[in-house]
Amino acid sequence: MAGSVPLRGSAAVIAYLLATARTYGVRINRTKLAKLLYLADLRAVEQGISSGSGVEWRWRHYGPHSLRLGEVERDLCAAGLIVVEESVDPYAGYRERVIHLVDAPQVVIDAEFARIVDGVLAEYGQWSAGQLRDLTYQTAPMQAAIKVNRREARLDLAGGPPLPDLGPRLARLRRWLERNPLPEDEPGGIDDLVGESQDLADHRAEATRHLLEE
Repeated sequence: MAGSVPLRGSAAVIAYLLATARTYGVRINRTKLAKLLYLADLRAVEQGISSGSGVEWRWRHYGPHSLRLGEVERDLCAAGLIVVEESVDPYAGYRERVIHLVDAPQVVIDAEFARIVDGVLAEYGQWSAGQLRDLTYQTAPMQAAIKVNRREARLDLAGGPPLPDLGPRLARLRRWLERNPLPEDEPGGIDDLVGESQDLADHRAEATRHLLEE
């Protein structure tokens, strides 16, 4: 897509993963996309760099997942960069949504994280969605969430206990501030502070001279 604006952030990482998967002949559905991205983020943190997907991982949808992935998918579909093909197994009733990259766009992605994505695809790209789901359940962040039975918990990719969910607390704080607006400054309050500062200027200068002489 010559002349187009390069993708950045989560969209760039997803497009890069799909393009690399196509090169390897790897078929990507929604579940595989989520699990492979999670494994890449986890490997990045293990190697001491930031997770590159730009999404927040939680325990949902059969393991680690992020609602942000659906938003990015819709944006890429609207831009004509991907097509999602849905199929249903007539016997088992299993519904699958395979993601096809229409055209490989220009992307801006950290080179070190790109190498991690390459390695994850080379190692796990041929695994089934079920195998990847089972693998991600065995990772330290998921095990920590399972240990405290915290579904929907924010996963700590460093392997610690689930991270606190700040969203509800921030919402409560905003509601409190709406009911309890901060008082305005008293009339003349700033003028008083400026006057006091000016009155003490000579004393501060004298103290500074004493310190320098010592």
